[in-house]
Amino acid sequence: MGTVLGWGYVLLPLVCWAVLTRTRAVGAVVAGVLAALAVVPVGLEYGWFHSRAVAESQAGYPLAAGLVVLLGALAEHLRRGHRPAGGSGRTTAAIALTAAHALLGLVVGLLYQLAVHEPFSPERSELALPPGLAVAHDSGPDRDCGLHACLRELTVVSTEGLPAAEVARRLRERLTAEGWRTRPDLVLARRHGWLLDKRITLLSISERPTGVAVELAGPDRSPW
Repeated sequence: MGTVLGWGYVLLPLVCWAVLTRTRAVGAVVAGVLAALAVVPVGLEYGWFHSRAVAESQAGYPLAAGLVVLLGALAEHLRRGHRPAGGSGRTTAAIALTAAHALLGLVVGLLYQLAVHEPFSPERSELALPPGLAVAHDSGPDRDCGLHACLRELTVVSTEGLPAAEVARRLRERLTAEGWRTRPDLVLARRHGWLLDKRITLLSISERPTGVAVELAGPDRSPW
């Protein structure tokens, strides 16, 4: 997202709408909706909030933005009528770029289906903690990214003085309720993404004197 291409991907609908808009009222409303939509991919990229639908937001953003621009253009058409014959080259270019941007969203969705298999760093927010438990240590993202998986280690402790065995039991119960599935080797697994991103996050729990050790792993392919 920090690259020129990344910001262009986010800001292109706003720029195109600035060229296409003809009325102050509709222009402001559509620009506000487009800005709100743009917050979603930017917020996910910079960690302002967490969602399993990262792939869907990246692929769906240009489609949603293109639809908003289309609805805005239709609303202005009802208020102002047809655009002047022989519209300017800027208008034509803005329409073409908006359509190409929406098409790019379909391509991004296809790429997630076909090409996203590299190791990934699990998010801290993937570990949902029940009340009374807290993370005492976090190795952070990309602590150990090998050829086939990225690992993240955390230590979970009780804020109420519970023994490690009880902490582990409560943690497993909470994760199971959150949709994690227990494999035969007792490793928990859950899809990292939602619909497009089919990679799987693995989570192992072990008791130690200092607390409960949790290891999150982002492998390069689905273990199921």
